[in-house]
Amino acid sequence: MKQNRTRRKKQTQSSDLRTVLLFYVLPFIVINSIIFYLFTAKPKVEITVSDTEDYISTTATVTIHTLLPTKELSITKDGQAIETEQADSHTYTVPITSNGVLEVFVKNFNGMAASAFSHINILDDAAPTVRKYDLNDDIITIALEDTQSGVDFESVYAVDSDGAQSFPISQDNSAGEVKFEMDSKGLTLHASDFTGNELQVTFTSHMEGSEEVLDSIEGSEGTEGSEE
Repeated sequence: MKQNRTRRKKQTQSSDLRTVLLFYVLPFIVINSIIFYLFTAKPKVEITVSDTEDYISTTATVTIHTLLPTKELSITKDGQAIETEQADSHTYTVPITSNGVLEVFVKNFNGMAASAFSHINILDDAAPTVRKYDLNDDIITIALEDTQSGVDFESVYAVDSDGAQSFPISQDNSAGEVKFEMDSKGLTLHASDFTGNELQVTFTSHMEGSEEVLDSIEGSEGTEGSEE
């Protein structure tokens, strides 16, 4: 009898412990975990920039990773608000037509915030550049390059000091080289890339003894040149 009473007492104590754990301790842990999450959950921002097919435009996709409602969302480019299209409750598409910095700021209803940046530089907004140039027997050889959309050699021409327009006397598209008859008083080269960015640079020369020598070139921003 004494052993039975002891066994029942232990069973009752065990049952009471399970009751406390199941109906008090576990709910307390769960509820406090939920409260902790609601107060501390921070959103995450993902920015994906698509490749460009024409070097003129592209699309960025902004994804907000959060289970909580969003209180504030800001999508800007170079500090200015930009047009967006909402694909779903957490995804936005952003048309991009120029290089720059895309910034996203988001804040949850609990006050927790996050931000992300993406530097976009895949679009062609720079004119071709002069890689090198050389003068020989009154013929100037100019090497052009454009690392994005490429040089449109059909657009290349020059204007001399009298305003007369001329086209290359020869050109090598694979080497990026064009040749013109030199005008020592000034020969202005015009060249565009396939997105329409135009280079305009002027070459002049002077005599040093019996040798004609090229001066430093003067041209549009982004032009690079060096004498050989």
